[in-house]
Amino acid sequence: MTHSPNRCLAGLLASSAMACIIVPAAHTQEDLQDETAIDLLDEDAAEEEAAVQDKIVVTGSLLRRTEFTSASPIQVLTAEVATLEGLISAADILQGSSIAAGSTQLNNQFGGFVINGGTGINTVSLRGLGDQRTLVLLNGRRPGPAGVRGAVGAFDLNVIPDSAVTRYEILKDGASTIYGSDAVGGVVNIITRTAVDQPELTVRANVPFESGGESLAIDGAFGLNFDRGNIAISGQYTLREDLSIGDRDYLACGPDLIKGVGGGLIDREDRSINAGTSNDNCDNIYANTFIEGFNFANRYIPSPDGVSEGPIPGYRLRTNASYATSEDGQAFFEDDLYDPRVNSADARNRQEIWSLFATSDFAFDVLGGVNWLGEFLYTQRKSESEGWRQFFPYIGGDDTGAPYSTEYENGFGFLAVPITAFPSNRDVTVDYLSIASTLEGSFGQIEALKDWVWTFDLSHTKSDGEETINAILSDRSGDWFETDNAPTYDPADPAWLDGSDTSWYDQVQSIETGTTVYEQTIAQARVSGPVYELPAGEILAAIGMEGRKYSIDDQPSENSVNANIWGSSAALPTVGEEDVFEVFGEVEIPLLKGAPSAEELSLNLSARAFNYATYGTGDVWKIQGNWQVTPEVRFRATKGTTFRAPALFETFLGATTGFQSQLAIDPCANWGESSNQNLRTNCASIGIPEDYSPIGSSATIFSEGGGSDLTPETAESETLGVIFTPSFINLSLAIDYFNIEVEDQIAQLDAATVVSGCYIADNFPDNSFCDLLERNDANATEPFAITSVRDIYVNVNSQKTDGVDITLRYDQEFEFGDVIFEGQATYTDTDIIQLFDTAEETGFDVNDFNGTIGDPEWVWNSRLSLDRGDFRYSWFMDYIGVTDSSVFADSEITYQGVSGIADRKAEEVVYHDASVRWTGDSLQITVGVENIFDEAPPTISSGLQRRGTVPLSAGYPLRGRTGFVQLTKVF
Repeated sequence: MTHSPNRCLAGLLASSAMACIIVPAAHTQEDLQDETAIDLLDEDAAEEEAAVQDKIVVTGSLLRRTEFTSASPIQVLTAEVATLEGLISAADILQGSSIAAGSTQLNNQFGGFVINGGTGINTVSLRGLGDQRTLVLLNGRRPGPAGVRGAVGAFDLNVIPDSAVTRYEILKDGASTIYGSDAVGGVVNIITRTAVDQPELTVRANVPFESGGESLAIDGAFGLNFDRGNIAISGQYTLREDLSIGDRDYLACGPDLIKGVGGGLIDREDRSINAGTSNDNCDNIYANTFIEGFNFANRYIPSPDGVSEGPIPGYRLRTNASYATSEDGQAFFEDDLYDPRVNSADARNRQEIWSLFATSDFAFDVLGGVNWLGEFLYTQRKSESEGWRQFFPYIGGDDTGAPYSTEYENGFGFLAVPITAFPSNRDVTVDYLSIASTLEGSFGQIEALKDWVWTFDLSHTKSDGEETINAILSDRSGDWFETDNAPTYDPADPAWLDGSDTSWYDQVQSIETGTTVYEQTIAQARVSGPVYELPAGEILAAIGMEGRKYSIDDQPSENSVNANIWGSSAALPTVGEEDVFEVFGEVEIPLLKGAPSAEELSLNLSARAFNYATYGTGDVWKIQGNWQVTPEVRFRATKGTTFRAPALFETFLGATTGFQSQLAIDPCANWGESSNQNLRTNCASIGIPEDYSPIGSSATIFSEGGGSDLTPETAESETLGVIFTPSFINLSLAIDYFNIEVEDQIAQLDAATVVSGCYIADNFPDNSFCDLLERNDANATEPFAITSVRDIYVNVNSQKTDGVDITLRYDQEFEFGDVIFEGQATYTDTDIIQLFDTAEETGFDVNDFNGTIGDPEWVWNSRLSLDRGDFRYSWFMDYIGVTDSSVFADSEITYQGVSGIADRKAEEVVYHDASVRWTGDSLQITVGVENIFDEAPPTISSGLQRRGTVPLSAGYPLRGRTGFVQLTKVF
């Protein structure tokens, strides 16, 4: 669900040549452009760069070195090439990388959905493991997360000003020994420019050929250069206009896409939200209807001939048995019951971002020479999400004495459920501040340590967020389930039902504001240098210690806390803090050099031990091997363990309450028909009849953090790669196998999964899931009914993913110009999630998501560029493979009472982008088109999560064909 992804790596293979500078040297190269980017398999280029930069620290390591080969696979995405594809944001670039594209990525296409971090957040998930298991660094430092609501835990890519970035480095391997928690699926290191020689101004605009989703970015940069250092300052303004669902046919309310026996589409009936299957995830809102509360089949709908039948002028009674052929199906549903206002709901929400970023780098003649580096970042993001929701209060009364308002009984004497549409908007403002200061120096005055360096780093980040919503208050709703007050509106008024009268909005709604503050402080000290000289080279070592302290304070509005928001559960504050102390070390041992079949062979060992105030102690390790067999062939391999400590919200999330029907959560319903022996045995053991049918009141569902019962996730990962650089052609090829298995994964399961976990276990009823629910006994008023479920964050079993990454790069000078071709592909062979210990034996909840929607087996991307004089011509191709979720959702279904076939397959798709760049002495102009052939996203049937008819969980661009232009002026 990202834009056309950028696949611009400057040569993955030896991946560290464009490597990250954790603490940049005082006089580093200011900006690595794509034209001078180092192919990590090119030894001559590596040596030349080494001479310029001296010793640096590469991504995935603590050691300062001059050589650039890396045992861990690293993908490099340069900002220079990203702009050639029209990508200007960190989210578009990273979410479109080959190890992220196709999987679920949180971005501003999730307006109207409740997601971690809140509306408008942009995060990155590598390997499909989730953004909580992907560590993001800024110049080698760990910045704090940003967002709103209680579930703030991942870094928000919105806070990075794109104008300050030179490249993104993606470490495709676990790195907890180097960076600590969260580096499970991989690490993203964002590298910014360190100097600006001349002031510059850049304007970028992306404009779809159809209206909606336009974006504009204006940024400027200037620098102050001194004899002993420099200061670089950049500022940026970004505006991303919203894309409404009515702007594209495939986003607006479409048919359910269910085919009949004859192959044609089956039209859709109108259905009430109270039936539980309203609209099947279509973005339309079923409204303009008046339903009898105790007989949902009877409803009053607009009368096509204007003849009234019942209490509402212009409406007639319609029952399930009284369809008229001319009024049934899709046409009636869309033409008569479709609320056109829903077309203004956002598929991509509007964002406005201001950023200021500054770095400083100075050298001082004290203590034998000390460098001071400073970094300042301030960003303000405003996100606006416009949407619509149903409002369906229970009003009126019945003959049995149920509550009712005599004012609206009007002689019909039944409990009624009028349905209309109501605006559901969210405005988010997040102010983000990050300050970092680093001192580094050498031990030159001590002879034994003259080649060692020391570093002390201190950083602090603060996210201050505010979310505002318009909510219907329960005590103003007129719903007799919520209040004894009569409604302040007339629900039998056709103008109220069809939305033409909105004067009642202010009478029932309140503007509710919640605040979220997240703070993080990190101090780190380390030393590194040579230990001993071996025949093959120096043994290098680094050791250090780190302390982190972070806290969250999320305060929902008063009405949210007091459960006074209609249609929403109560939400309590999320307040908590954590601190951790860690020690770490790394050593690299050169084993062979210049030997037969081993031009170079080295071994790298690293480890980290940690002590969390809440979760106690632990440790991780990693071993890496790097074997240059010949100049043309190199092997690399890694194996180690990683960990992820529970996020603050997973521990301290304030409790919310809601309700679910018994039938929706109880696996013991009709357990006699189940083939799962554990389930049959356990349900029978407490006396539940085999034909048990749970009915009656709903169960109360409590959702909250897991507290100190949680333990950190652990993972084992390994990679094995080979790199070919044939001498007879300027080509490099890398093939890397990866395997990651996460144990004790932290997750919030739904209530039905919690109850199932209890009853399918071998150790029923003595397992942890059974402790999270309460069930009546046989003698209760509602025998065997589940009364409550605690859906808290828990440690579940495991997730495993493995596959292959392939990277190819070719560049060659010809008489007609310089040609560059590069491509990256990721093939995922396995992606299994196992929730319960007994899953392998029972077959219950062992899910292989590989190849399903949101988890494609194949993703690849490529770039072909020609440099000719002052021009660069580029062509990009981005591929997402076919995905099929029929394993989780049946294709053969009963629909509208007849047999139907649902489409659960999202077909493969290729997107093409093209651009031309002209570079003059002081002006650069780029023009191009994204999705040049206007390829529409694939469609799927209802019953799966979708936006309109488009899968919501995969990386398909929604804007359609989009033109872009960038102008950069250097003064």
